[in-house]
Amino acid sequence: MDENSMLLWYPKIKDLDIPQPETIVYEIPKDVLSNLVEENADNLDMIEINKIADKIGYPLFLRTDQSSGKHSWEKTCFVSKREDLKKHIFEVISDNLLADLMGLPFEALVFRKYIPMKNLFTAFWGKMPVNPEIRFFIKDGKIQCCWHWYWIEEAIKDASIENWKEVMQIEKHNLSKAEIMTLEFEAQKVADVFKEDYWSVDFCKSKENIWILIDMAKGERSWHDEKCKFVDEDGGVK
Repeated sequence: MDENSMLLWYPKIKDLDIPQPETIVYEIPKDVLSNLVEENADNLDMIEINKIADKIGYPLFLRTDQSSGKHSWEKTCFVSKREDLKKHIFEVISDNLLADLMGLPFEALVFRKYIPMKNLFTAFWGKMPVNPEIRFFIKDGKIQCCWHWYWIEEAIKDASIENWKEVMQIEKHNLSKAEIMTLEFEAQKVADVFKEDYWSVDFCKSKENIWILIDMAKGERSWHDEKCKFVDEDGGVK
């Protein structure tokens, strides 16, 4: 199993007392997975998959254990109704297969309750909502004494509003000390579980102003501000 897989990290954090989306993981049978290519996704058991999706409810957030293809939001991870589920699964799988030259080694489909976030604007070709997101890094059971605003200006494409930079900066600078302290407390709960590992931990702010734990990844494979004191000259972690 790839070390970035949600199959590895999610079972370890799902019962922590941290706001998280309701989540159901569907592991794709090995015989189906071995033949699963973009044109052959009909091999999936849509009866079972529809039961899982119905339990989560619509709209829902769809991803594999590796990636959601979020930049193509309207065609991939955001599924508004049952009739659209199958084609969105095809698109998410296709995105995973085409990623990183060799494709991502996904093994499961993941269905998550859609939580409306504090949307600042939309961006990219799929009109993806850009929300306040904060990334922490944990290493060897402790939080590194840094946090990072997830969205950097260089990454934003095709924003839906002209003053998006200003909107994002205002939101970033309006973060309170109480919010950061709360997030540090939540991130430490995750660090207590991963005592000998290096991970990024991502939180997103909901429409109700609640910070939601939405994702994790191996720290070595996560973007980390090169100006951070915990990043060495070669881009590695100190």
